Amino acid sequence: MPEPNDSVPNFPVPPYATGGFRKFLSDTLSVFELNFLPALKVWYVTVLLAAAFPLPWFYVTRAIAPDDPQVLRRLLAGTLVFGVAFSIGTLVGQNFVGQRFSGTLRLLITMPVSKGAYLLGSLAHASITGALTAPILLAFALVAGVDINLGWGLAPSLILTVLAVSGLTLFVVSFAPSMQVGNLTTGLLSLILAALSPVYFTMDQAPLLMKLIGYVSPVRYAADAIEKSLSGRADVWTEIAILFVIALASISLGLWRMPWRER
Repeated sequence: MPEPNDSVPNFPVPPYATGGFRKFLSDTLSVFELNFLPALKVWYVTVLLAAAFPLPWFYVTRAIAPDDPQVLRRLLAGTLVFGVAFSIGTLVGQNFVGQRFSGTLRLLITMPVSKGAYLLGSLAHASITGALTAPILLAFALVAGVDINLGWGLAPSLILTVLAVSGLTLFVVSFAPSMQVGNLTTGLLSLILAALSPVYFTMDQAPLLMKLIGYVSPVRYAADAIEKSLSGRADVWTEIAILFVIALASISLGLWRMPWRER
């Protein structure tokens, strides 16, 4: 007599469905495609946004700043932080808010997709804009006469700043009660953090309030590290280490607070 489970067909199980690292990579790719494929249809918008905001801001500050190589490198460092880190963090936050309140996030949760795979896939998509912004800004800065001698700390500084800002953005927008509030909060967070942190000038030049905020602000350490890297200096280990700690704490908070079991 056949066993009760003999009537159940023995379908092959895909390797990524068994869990573990393969499934994590598969889920990450799925989240990346979910964000990337719609954006690919309007790729020219991504290219335009990569340069439309940071370039004019850099030239405005360049026009009113003294013609000092160190000052100009600091302005470029601040624009890189603002143009790369905040554009990626804002995009991650807006995607999360849109998917949360449109029901897409609920679908991803039931697949199921882990928080880590979701965040990594979202960051991979958002980083496309940053990957375009950085070389565009550096190229135009050279044309504008900024003396640049790239050091090794530029890339890790930008990557760690992106992680710190993205984690902080996810943590804050997770409290949003609606899509409108979430999108508004995402934009305001970037502006407030940049406005209150010593990004376009050094800690020595900052007023007392900005100095106090600068001791804990990731963008201040990022601007310091990037300015040194643009000068060809290699002594950025302290800034990189602090950024790593802040990024780790920020990502942990963001992942912990993300509503992964919506009611």
